[in-house]
Amino acid sequence: MGEPAIHESFPPRKPRQQVLLGAEICGFGGGAPTKHRIKDLSASGARIDRAGALKPGATVLVSVGVLKAVGATVIWVKDDLAGLRFAEAIDPDAARSKAIIAPPAPRPATVVDRGVTAGWIKDLNSPYRR
Repeated sequence: MGEPAIHESFPPRKPRQQVLLGAEICGFGGGAPTKHRIKDLSASGARIDRAGALKPGATVLVSVGVLKAVGATVIWVKDDLAGLRFAEAIDPDAARSKAIIAPPAPRPATVVDRGVTAGWIKDLNSPYRR
């Protein structure tokens, strides 16, 4: 008959957990990243929304949580949703976690004593004060 659909050549997906995570997706060849929300997530794939511009079979790079530029293939697109299959299994906990950014090192406190320079206070201890 015809060629098998792209999703038939992949093994069955793993159970997914419902989540609501922000993600950035960009085309494999470059381009500006687009913002999406991940609705379902597993080690092997995800379901995302706002998928209007994605095409089945496209290769994309997904950044979510502490995972940056994870390769994925768009398996299906329907009603502004899309199914992605990751090129390699991911750790769903890493996708759910946020990047920890160390706080900046405190600046050394340098106190410069210039004395009082404002108003009548500067003359408070002056012997010539009236």
